[in-house]
Amino acid sequence: MAVQDAQQAAAEADAILVVAPPTESGCPGLEALSPALSKQMRWIAYASSTAVYGDQQGEWTYENSPLNAASATGLRRLKAERAWIDRCQPAGLPLVIFRLAGIYGPGRSALDRLRDGTARRIEKNNHALSRIHVDDIVTLLEASLQRPNQHPVYNVCDDEPAPTADVVTYAATLLGVEPPTPEPYESAVISRAAERYFLESRRISNALARQSLGWRPQYPSYREGLTAIFRAESQTHFT
Repeated sequence: MAVQDAQQAAAEADAILVVAPPTESGCPGLEALSPALSKQMRWIAYASSTAVYGDQQGEWTYENSPLNAASATGLRRLKAERAWIDRCQPAGLPLVIFRLAGIYGPGRSALDRLRDGTARRIEKNNHALSRIHVDDIVTLLEASLQRPNQHPVYNVCDDEPAPTADVVTYAATLLGVEPPTPEPYESAVISRAAERYFLESRRISNALARQSLGWRPQYPSYREGLTAIFRAESQTHFT
């Protein structure tokens, strides 16, 4: 869609959701849609990332926790959030920022990484991160759309932060295969991106979304989410 067409569509809408990832120069969605934003809109949503929190040393992390972004992803997301706030807040526009944890779903999970041979079981003490099934993202966005102007920021995650090694092990159990051999983080040979991943540990809380929107994740942990994906794939395979 051309920028002009996107602006026209936004100008006629009463709600917009921006999911385009930011680049080094900023948020392409804000750059494209800024001229079309107006007070007639009742819901302007920007999909950010829990990477803006950076390392929280394994502590529970809330919407008002310190923003310690250090990774390239986290810094870009934080810059984009601030740009959206600077555009919308002075104009009184109804901005809601959603900070999404690690997204997984059909075709994008530990099951797929095990099948293609890229899954690893790297273990590090006190390391945990949060996740969210793609279907639960949709239901939370819908809940916010029905009740706009509740809070300016929401964490989007399931109920149980967990080490990646645990997720991989459970996925292997579902597939009936041996999980990868455990690798201590201290001796594992990993990429820079993976190293950054393991340098940050945080347990994201979804309490605000629960309390304000009455939302509950259909998949409260990776176990329910992976099991649902596995069963759906099995049914598709045998039909």
